[in-house]
Amino acid sequence: MSSNELQVAPRWERRPDDRPTEILDAATTLFGEQGFTRTRLEDVAKRAGVSKGTLYLYFDSKESLFREMIRRNLVSVVVEAEARFDLHAGSTRDAITDLVRAWWRVLGTKETACMYKLVGAEISNFPGLGQFYFDEVIARTRRLIAKIVARGVAAGELRPVVNDYAVRGLPSLVIHAINHQRFFSPFDTAPMEDEKIIEGILDLYFNGVLAAPAHGAKG
Repeated sequence: MSSNELQVAPRWERRPDDRPTEILDAATTLFGEQGFTRTRLEDVAKRAGVSKGTLYLYFDSKESLFREMIRRNLVSVVVEAEARFDLHAGSTRDAITDLVRAWWRVLGTKETACMYKLVGAEISNFPGLGQFYFDEVIARTRRLIAKIVARGVAAGELRPVVNDYAVRGLPSLVIHAINHQRFFSPFDTAPMEDEKIIEGILDLYFNGVLAAPAHGAKG
């Protein structure tokens, strides 16, 4: 064997195992910047520093790339939260607090907020992707919160809530707040720090806004 054959690859050469991650990173950025419709696979390949042919080795379409991006950036967060709750031995209040803080920590980046904006703006035009997002992110998150709330009600920590809207309302509060912080806080004349917003969400969720709700009152 010649000395040339014994040479190792340059240290800067990327391993093939790194490429799917680099492609997904590029897709996350471009989908957030340009939207789903305007982003082309060649744009993603260029941003990732690979050829379009290399991209196709891992993702056969823009739709499959989008699905995997959602799985990595959003579904993985739901899976992690499910695992934490399965092991949770504390109070329901602690479980919900942990969930909200984990969401904010992982999903509260501007890049992830761009994904929510993208989904809201474009996904309805792509029914297959819309159904995928609903099933994998929205419905799965809803089931997790329903389990947490049901455990709290059974333990006497939470009151039964009207038509279970509290299950749907919690992620809405968090996502809306994240979007505001990442996109509109520069224009807000009375901005709040992230920690104060998290505390406000938890206070509103646990205590409501009535000083003394009438017993059995319907919302």
